[in-house]
Amino acid sequence: MIYKFNVLLLLLFLVSYLKGFDSNSSSNGFFEVRIPTYNEAGRINWELHADELDQLDEGIYSAQNPKMFILEDQRLATIANSNSGFFNLGQGLAKGREHLFVEGDGFEAIGRPWTFEENITDARNCLAFSEQGKIGFESQVNAGFVGVADEGMNKRSKKSKPSSTADDIHSIDSPNFSKKFPTTAYGRKIDIFDLGDGRRKFLLQTDVLIEMQDMESNGSDPIISTISCDWAELFLGSDGNSSTNLFGSISKIHALGKVKLNQPLRESSADELKWSEESGQVNLHGNAKVSHQKWGVAIGEHIILLEEDGRAEVIGGNKGRSKLLLPALNKTNATQ
Repeated sequence: MIYKFNVLLLLLFLVSYLKGFDSNSSSNGFFEVRIPTYNEAGRINWELHADELDQLDEGIYSAQNPKMFILEDQRLATIANSNSGFFNLGQGLAKGREHLFVEGDGFEAIGRPWTFEENITDARNCLAFSEQGKIGFESQVNAGFVGVADEGMNKRSKKSKPSSTADDIHSIDSPNFSKKFPTTAYGRKIDIFDLGDGRRKFLLQTDVLIEMQDMESNGSDPIISTISCDWAELFLGSDGNSSTNLFGSISKIHALGKVKLNQPLRESSADELKWSEESGQVNLHGNAKVSHQKWGVAIGEHIILLEEDGRAEVIGGNKGRSKLLLPALNKTNATQ
């Protein structure tokens, strides 16, 4: 009943609001439109701003240069804008074919085609890209990823991209971010779930590539590590179990399917990768393999990459198989 009342309130507001533009309207549409939408508590949930709005059907509108201001607890949490879009305000749905630029707490995202949906399961809303997208994170992820290079090591692995199709994503034909980010993620399909309380979940699928730059490196070229996989999930903000304030920071990374982690001096592969800010450890599960240019090769069902010194700890899995290969002594001595 409350929801129906708010939809009616929204439609009445829209009619009365658009009538106020008689002096600045034409038979084709209305100009400089600003329309708020309301949640079940009757508070503003998000606002649509548009240079021009045309009604296509009952409750369905075409907008030019739309900009969405999405609030959380009456605080601006996300801004999303595009050159055009279609909006069903009563259902809380929107979509567009052109690039959508999204700016939120701790990240920016760009992709196309895009959709927006409210009132989905376990989330306040979801912004999604269905063909190509990229995300820039202000959070730097160092632990267990980029802290294994020798001093002065600043070369980037040439095998960092998962496939030729990922090359297309990496050079995505889209507007640039407003600034440089230490962590960037790419994928064919991306869903951004607003979980509330400043928390977000980013789901990336198909030709996924995550680049992590060591911002503290002193070399002229940045030290970059990459994760490539078929599927990845990144969490921004605290998961509720950590005492650390992770607002706007990456707290977890979970990758599945042909996972490859490329770092200076080291290449790793597995069926699954897990990392959390709380543990600081990179966990490789299933057919795990770590190859280090100086330390040799480690193979096992489960391998942990330790944050403190970058060592690889092999743990036997259900199959009970593990193997550790070290450089021959004569080769080690020859390099000293």
